[in-house]
Amino acid sequence: MPQPQLPHDPSWPRTGGWPPAEDVSGPLDLALIGVPTARTSLSPTGADATPGAIRAALRRYAGHLSAPGSPAERGAEPELVIDEALAIVDAGDAEDPDTDAGEARAARRIAGLGSRARLVVALGGDNALTVPAALGVWGDAIGTAGLITLDAHHDLRDGRSNGSPVRRLVEAGLNPRRVVQIGIADFANSRAYRSRARELGITVVHRDELHERPLAEVAAEALAIAGAAGGPIHVDLDVDVCDRAVAPACPASLPGGLQAHELRRLTRLLAADPRVRGVDIAEVDASADAPDGRTVRLAALLVLEAAAGLVLRG
Repeated sequence: MPQPQLPHDPSWPRTGGWPPAEDVSGPLDLALIGVPTARTSLSPTGADATPGAIRAALRRYAGHLSAPGSPAERGAEPELVIDEALAIVDAGDAEDPDTDAGEARAARRIAGLGSRARLVVALGGDNALTVPAALGVWGDAIGTAGLITLDAHHDLRDGRSNGSPVRRLVEAGLNPRRVVQIGIADFANSRAYRSRARELGITVVHRDELHERPLAEVAAEALAIAGAAGGPIHVDLDVDVCDRAVAPACPASLPGGLQAHELRRLTRLLAADPRVRGVDIAEVDASADAPDGRTVRLAALLVLEAAAGLVLRG
């Protein structure tokens, strides 16, 4: 269905629409790239259409943000516009990333972007994109690298699919003791894969912990573990960690998952750490979204939350 034309207001500039990477020389703050994986998904998906849908959804938002205030003082909160504070580019989409050759090309492209930008944000695609996204960000530093996943699932399955990226990265050389999985849910995993996570030494933060613990505390724990060797950290945002009412376009989302504000907050907290060099946004099937586009709109906001975290680094 064609989207309605958004009104033009010169006093309300919209974000997104960033210049192509090849048109900008010199260092960058954030580089966006689409990695439209879909063909090895365990369930039918149109996730390969999602990078374009996220780019379109970004145009709904402003790049303006401000710090929260307090009852004692209002009106002097710091504020800024992301598009003015950061040098952001869009590198387009990786070609055919579901094949071995295409996956390797995607990893090389991401490595090139990572050499120029402080943060690379990869738009999926299903969760298979986490492999080239992380390998590209880590490069030769995989031996000291860390991985943080926000996901209802362990992603330790055998074979090659959107259910296997964590296992594949461990087999590629990632130390599993520097893997932290936040949001793992009951009734979403098998005993065999939970046992595999335990045997590997993966740190698992159950979804229910997030009901009791401050999100900043959880993020700090994850960053300390994933960054223990001083290497680069990649963050996988599998949007099916969210409640199904929040993320109906994620085939494996469950009732009772994270709320949108929790995922947004964790994204900003994690991206604010300079050790985080890459973020991917996975498992959104734009073709299966609710009529109001809520899942894709959330994915677009995750791009902006990652950018906001980058601003907080200074």
